[in-house]
Amino acid sequence: MDRRPGGAGTDDLTFVVEYFVRPLVRVFRTALDSYGLVFADPLGPDTAFELRADLAATGRVLVMDSLSVSGAAGLMTRRAATLRAARESDTDLGALTAWSSGNAAATVPNTLHALAEAFSRARPDAPKDPGAAFREVLAAEMRYLRPDTARLLSADASWAAWAHSVPEQQERALAHLLAKLQDRARECRVLPDKPLPVVLIGPLTGGGERALPGLPQLCRDVWHAGGETVFLTEGPGCPAAGYASGLARYGVPDPTVLTPRSADGAGPAAAAAALARWDRRAEVVACLAVLGPTARAPVGWEAFGRQFPGATLLVVGHDDRTGSGGDDRTWSGDVPMPSSLAPQVPDRPDVVQALEMQSPAAAPANTTAAPTLPAARSLSSLRLDVLRHNPAIEQHAVRWSGEETRRFVDHLVTAARRNADRTARAARDTLGRRLVGAPTDAERAVRLMHHILQRKQFKHGPSSNYPPELALREMLPFVRRGEPVPMAMVFFPNKFAHSKLKAVGDLPDLAELAMLIRLLELMEAVHQVYSPGLFFFLAADNQHYRAHSAAKLEEGMLIMSRYAGAAGLSGKVVEIVAYDELAERHQGTAFVTAHRALRARILAEYRAALRGLDITSGPLRTLREADLRDPRGNFADLFRSLVFSVRTPGTPGTPGTVPATGSWWSEVYADLYNLAEDCAAPEVIAARKEVLTTAWDDALRYVATWHADAHTGYRSKLVPGGVQVSLRPAPGRIGLNLLGGTALSSAHATGAIDTRGVVSREFAVALRDQCFVPLYSPLLGPQQPFAMVPVTATQARGDGAGARIDPAFLRTTRLRRR
Repeated sequence: MDRRPGGAGTDDLTFVVEYFVRPLVRVFRTALDSYGLVFADPLGPDTAFELRADLAATGRVLVMDSLSVSGAAGLMTRRAATLRAARESDTDLGALTAWSSGNAAATVPNTLHALAEAFSRARPDAPKDPGAAFREVLAAEMRYLRPDTARLLSADASWAAWAHSVPEQQERALAHLLAKLQDRARECRVLPDKPLPVVLIGPLTGGGERALPGLPQLCRDVWHAGGETVFLTEGPGCPAAGYASGLARYGVPDPTVLTPRSADGAGPAAAAAALARWDRRAEVVACLAVLGPTARAPVGWEAFGRQFPGATLLVVGHDDRTGSGGDDRTWSGDVPMPSSLAPQVPDRPDVVQALEMQSPAAAPANTTAAPTLPAARSLSSLRLDVLRHNPAIEQHAVRWSGEETRRFVDHLVTAARRNADRTARAARDTLGRRLVGAPTDAERAVRLMHHILQRKQFKHGPSSNYPPELALREMLPFVRRGEPVPMAMVFFPNKFAHSKLKAVGDLPDLAELAMLIRLLELMEAVHQVYSPGLFFFLAADNQHYRAHSAAKLEEGMLIMSRYAGAAGLSGKVVEIVAYDELAERHQGTAFVTAHRALRARILAEYRAALRGLDITSGPLRTLREADLRDPRGNFADLFRSLVFSVRTPGTPGTPGTVPATGSWWSEVYADLYNLAEDCAAPEVIAARKEVLTTAWDDALRYVATWHADAHTGYRSKLVPGGVQVSLRPAPGRIGLNLLGGTALSSAHATGAIDTRGVVSREFAVALRDQCFVPLYSPLLGPQQPFAMVPVTATQARGDGAGARIDPAFLRTTRLRRR
């Protein structure tokens, strides 16, 4: 502890947890869950904690000579057979191959107990009980195990309390429910007259007081997906206010609770009537009933199925309480009602044990133990409360020289040019034969360009968004004049790094550089079928939608220009320019001034409509009311999105404390809308209120700008006659996802190289959880990582100067093809 990173100002217990306890438990979990091996004696001769030359801990556990290199190659193939044998013989952990000279899996909890006692002797005045802290780590690290691993651990008394998993059938049923709700919510955003998607939860045992694992998180997931969770009481004798109070104490803030008026309680007809009184346009996409441990009455699912024929039906309880006939099949819960027949109902609903879902950041079952990324589109889809922040990763950072950086960039650029040649040649070979009878060479060139733009490495969204006929209408005038075809694409030159959950720094990194290299690939492919090619206006929206630091924006623009030069994109083919400057250049000062005046009027309209609402007093209830008052639409949806990227408040605590970290902001955002005094520390509640207030103000300006843009056609007038390019698919625009994969904006993520060598972008909090380490480069400087790379792809430098990336791995790096 005397040589811990950070010196005397850091917390001793946190250091021991992150550099000794958590690595020890993670190695045990990885060995067992991924390889079927018992890490039996963590303090025996088979393991050691790695120290630097100055005796400072590195946070790594070293496995010594027990596993030879040749033996390690077959571990994954042995796992399935080992676990199957244990399962079939109904034995406990003793059936597994031991990774040590002993078989006592219980030594890990015992070791943690010994470490806690040692810590207490060394720091008797520590403010927190080390045993409790170590048990918290054990509970967190043993969540979301594979079901077979959890069953084996549960057979051992010392592990039974810690083993946690989510049944596969439960995962499938809840994932289906949320996917269905997201589809309905998307329809509502496109067609505002569509009914609001609702998840209806029947009476909870004890009037909302019974603990139901996963219920608060499910309610959050439903909200972030664009739906509503509605609770039904048992009937007139159960007041909604008391029921809501019980739910709030359990962690469901601002619940919508309806009381059926009928004497038959919460039956389907009474439920439908109560729902209609609340909102006649509500559409029930799922019905959930929760059976208590002593419940005996069967659930009449036939009646619910007829009342809500399109709804997914779930029972939280045991399979024998559904009171349904038929075989043991589970039902998908998504049977449409035939137009000419009576409503069809299932033999039985899906039955789940709880409402928990596996963390999206956890590796799916039956995959390798390598670092795995969730490919999430929003922070709301991550379980921020279970993701780990790994402060030790900075010690394993890679620092490139200018020459190493140049070789890496040249490698990507060379591959892009080679791919451009292949794409252009394929376009001429496949499409060229069909265009022999094209009326003119100009039309033939446009169709070839359109064909290239629709290739999988560039295209985003359905091809119908930008059909050949639209390409001919927009591009043909330029081609006939022999001019480059102008394209306008909006981007943001900084990153939303305020909380360090999305990005590790404010400035463009590898993700933006890779985006420009993919743009080079596109432009060179087009150049080979139409020599004047394309001209891209990369329009930085800067202060257009929200206020940002002018100095940071300018720095980001300079770095983007530097990246463009490194990628081989000269000023003859690309211009990086401010959004409003481009509009003023092509439309004049009066146009921009009129737009700002309109935005101010719309903003005043919104402030008048939402006057009296306080987002820090019942946030979800306030947003529901704001949605009802919204004079033009889209405010609540924008708020849902913006709240994860607003300026975060100052660091809590007293002067001299360490800055707020991603771990702190994970706690703030994990249950952002819950402001109950007893749900978190006072400083966390204060931070949540400030985030919500800032998001409210940002959403007001953003929605006013959004409506002013739509009214004036602002975006389409940036480049008169030019082709509109968008990262979000929309009719009339070319959809481009230059990095492929999940359509996540680089401004909301951190550039990374995944375990396959593919350049990507991901949320920083997920990268840290999976032990990705920083890569620094002179292209960006020493203050911010240029990218994050998997620790499994790094090696210690022979000269002792930190780590390097395995050259063999580096040769595999590439841009994604779709």
